[in-house]
Amino acid sequence: MMKIGITTPIRGCSIKDLRQLAKAAESAGFYGIFSPEVPIYSAIANAQVMAEATKSIKIGTWVTNIYMRKPIMCAAEAMTVQEISEGRMILGLGNSHKPVNDVFGIDMGDQYEAMREYVTKIKSYADGSSDHYEKIPIKRDLPVFDIHITGLTERTAALAGELADGIMPYLANLEHLRTLYSSAKSKSGDKDFEFTSGMPVFLSDNLDEAVKAARIGVGRQALRPSYKRVLTNSGFGDIIQKLESGTSPEEAISDKLLNELCLFGKSSNCIKQLEAQFNNGSTMPILTPFPVGNQSPLEMMDELIKLLD
Repeated sequence: MMKIGITTPIRGCSIKDLRQLAKAAESAGFYGIFSPEVPIYSAIANAQVMAEATKSIKIGTWVTNIYMRKPIMCAAEAMTVQEISEGRMILGLGNSHKPVNDVFGIDMGDQYEAMREYVTKIKSYADGSSDHYEKIPIKRDLPVFDIHITGLTERTAALAGELADGIMPYLANLEHLRTLYSSAKSKSGDKDFEFTSGMPVFLSDNLDEAVKAARIGVGRQALRPSYKRVLTNSGFGDIIQKLESGTSPEEAISDKLLNELCLFGKSSNCIKQLEAQFNNGSTMPILTPFPVGNQSPLEMMDELIKLLD
């Protein structure tokens, strides 16, 4: 059976929705369900809600912004979810995006070094090796939660292989994913390591509406600095130029780009694209649902579940 993870919708989920989505995902057989973090939603708090509503599915963040929390508090919150879930927590960590952090006056500095330092501290708090425990005895007797690092550069992928338990790239085509996986493998050695692949999904039996939603959704994300760089280097620079010049996403985003980056249309017609992720080295695609038309969070979940039928 394919191991597939999903995220909750990026916006618009109530606490009631989170509980229902987590229960539905567990019942359907998804491997994990992850919460995005978009201010003012806390991914770790959302993960706690989902942990309390479930019994076996993996629970995680996708991803927690390292600039928004001190490492000690992030570790403490993740350990709480680890205890509630009885060992099912996966802490996804990322740098977010410069335009987001700029809003809050955050100087990101050297993002690579910031991530290295953050993960190192998180691990030391979680496993009890931090020197701080000599002064503040706060260690909790829990198995250490898994840590996944997002990132779209070979350097960050290698860092994930060295320090973490998995990598969480998003909006990367198959060729670039292979490059990232190779960099991670060069440092991960023989340890159990998760090679995930994040994909936006726009599922509906109405193909025209799904394609329209996919073009708009991908177009909105494509100009984020990290995605823009990867897409340009992957041969889609002409599309980036069109978007930057003001061309609408519906005109600028090509079928080729959609087919390489996301799932769209009728769920049953997306299986080959999903299988391509596994054939490319992904051990767990993570699917992020976006609404087609006026789909509610639960209606988006219904479409995702059809992928497992």
